[in-house]
Formats: sequence, C-alpha cells, structure tokens
Amino acid sequence: MQPILYSSFTLSGNSYHYNIVGVLTHCTKCEVHEIRNGAYTLSLETTVNEESADRILAQNVIAAKPNPTDPIQFFEIQKTTRSLDGIIKVEAKHIKHLCFQICSDGGLDFSDSIYTYTGTPQQVWNKLVSDFITGGSVPFTFSSNISSTRAFYLGMNTAEMLGNILGGKEGSFTDMWAGGEFYWNNFAIEFKSQRGRNSGFRLRYGSNISSAIQSESCESMYSHVLPYGKVTGESQKTINFFAPRFEITGHQCQSDKTFMLDCTSLLDAYVADDRHGTNYGEIRAAMTAYAQQYAQNNGLGQLNISIKVDVRAALDEMTEIGLCDTVDVILDNFGTTATAKIVDVTYDVLLERWTKIVVGAPTVTVADLILNKRRYNIQ
Repeated sequence: MQPILYSSFTLSGNSYHYNIVGVLTHCTKCEVHEIRNGAYTLSLETTVNEESADRILAQNVIAAKPNPTDPIQFFEIQKTTRSLDGIIKVEAKHIKHLCFQICSDGGLDFSDSIYTYTGTPQQVWNKLVSDFITGGSVPFTFSSNISSTRAFYLGMNTAEMLGNILGGKEGSFTDMWAGGEFYWNNFAIEFKSQRGRNSGFRLRYGSNISSAIQSESCESMYSHVLPYGKVTGESQKTINFFAPRFEITGHQCQSDKTFMLDCTSLLDAYVADDRHGTNYGEIRAAMTAYAQQYAQNNGLGQLNISIKVDVRAALDEMTEIGLCDTVDVILDNFGTTATAKIVDVTYDVLLERWTKIVVGAPTVTVADLILNKRRYNIQ
C-alpha cells in the first residue's frame, strides 16, 4: 500500500482526532520496524514532487500497514530531512509513544508516601488511570489475559511516565509479569501472556537457512544473589539496606559467582523505622522475595545459549509468520533442534513483504547441548 499522510493529532476528551492530507504517491521507500516489547518505528523516503511535500512535517501522522496481518497503524513524524537532490527522509514512531507524554503523579497528594497495589495487569491499569494519572484523560484502552497478581508500586508510589510503567523499566509490567508481551493496535493496548503462536514453521540449515552460528555464554550466569538498596528512614535519612545473600535454586555454576541486585526502586515503597528497626525484617524479606523472582524470571543461574540464523532465503515462505511467533530451528550439523521466538521484524510497506526477521532466545536444554557437543565435537 502507499502510506497516507494525516494532520497532527488533537486531543478531545479521551480520544485523538486527525484529518487526512493525502496519499504519498511518490514514496520510494517505506519500512516498519518492530521489536518485541520494544521499538515500533517507521522510516520513509519520498521526493519534493510529492503533492503534499510541504505538509510532511514533525508531529504530523503517517498511516501504513505494519505487517501482513495487522490493520493500518498510525506513526507520528519525529524528524524530517530534505536534501539538495530533492529527497525527503522521514523518521516516525508508532503512536504508542504518546504513553511517554502521560504522567502518573505517584500519589504525591497523599501524606503517606508508602503505596503499593496488588492486582492483575488489568486491575493495576484501572487503578493507575482512575487514581494516579495526572493532566487529563488517557486516550488508550487496555486489556490483558494475564490473571496472576503482583504487588505493584511503579507510578503509584513514585511519579513516572505511563510508557515506563508499562515496560522498559525495573518494576514495570514487563518486569513484574515476566514473559508478558504487548500488542499495539493504535490506541488499543493488549498485554498478553503470549502474543504469538506456535507457527510450526521449520528453519533448517542447508535448506532455508544460509548461515547459522550457535553460541553459549556463562557471563550472565550466577550462583548467588545479594539484594541491596537505599531506603528512606522516618528521620528522612537515607539508609543502605542489604538482605542476606542466597543461593539460586538449580544454578549451573561450578564456582561461586554473586549477582548484586539493586532493589532501590522496590524500596521506594517503604519507610524504614530507623529509630527502633521494627520493620527491618519486613523490608529484607521483601527484598529477598523480589530478588528470588528476579533470578527466576531472568535465568540468572542458567547458561545463556543462543542460535543466530540468517533467514533471508526463507522470507518469502514466512508471510504468515509474525512478531512473537515461534519457529523450529534445526541445525543438523550441530545435532541441535531449538524452539525460537521471532523477536525483531522489518516490513516493506510498498512491496508488502518482510525484509528482515530476527529469530532470538531459542529454548535449548543444557543437557542436550552437552550431549550434542560430545557427539559432534562442537567447539
């Protein structure tokens, strides 16, 4: 499809409004790039011969189809450049970035600075929007199929941008509900236990994979965790807190290696009784529980194994595959089969086809890898 240019958004009530300017018929390049729980951007090139060239400005909006299956999405222009040869280049962000313009006041009106809320993602969102968001209505809707509850504090105990509350920061939705995946459909936000599906598609070295590299790393593998952080006392003094170092259950380290976990953001929800120390045990217990969950969610005790593949030859076969879908990676020469997730995609809007698909974080058991190494003498 040809991308469409719109005027800038204007907020009315709890929704945004915009007007069409025109279709960018002279567009020579338009690509949408999305990373799992990360960046969602559009890059475009057109010429000064474009009828609406003078309206291609920062804060205006481009509508484009981001992949083979999703509906048209809106991207706000962040930057434009015009060269002497008449080429106009545009960089735009998906309108989800407007979440970073919405602020939670963190309960600053409360006399008590301690505030946490236990609930599901949907319940936490509802609480944030109803009681903590400052500066007007939130134009985004939110839904989630995750039913587990967490003690949540980010944005409720401290001032924070809504975008950071959702993901990308310690204590955010993607941190507290590890494994959750966001799906963005313009102003509709879905936080899913699993965004993608098991595609059943097979990437086989020598068939539809032109190259492959298997690697393992123990740089981020640890045997123990030492939680630490800073907490404010009732006397308004800052106190350095440490919880007991603990051993990670089932770790694969052959020697002791300690991970220092900064729990300061968690401790924002506490005020220490620095006169009598009555709640020191409670604070240390919370730090330990948080650190144990962190170690489990981030695989601190596990060997980091990955398989990098070049799937350029398979792109035309992968039209029905999308971000967060899983594929089977078969490396006969390594004797390894892995289930891997699509974590990074780039889509050509004009030609309506993938230009890049990145497969990451394959699931391979260490026992299988050791067995395969012995069998195939992998170095």
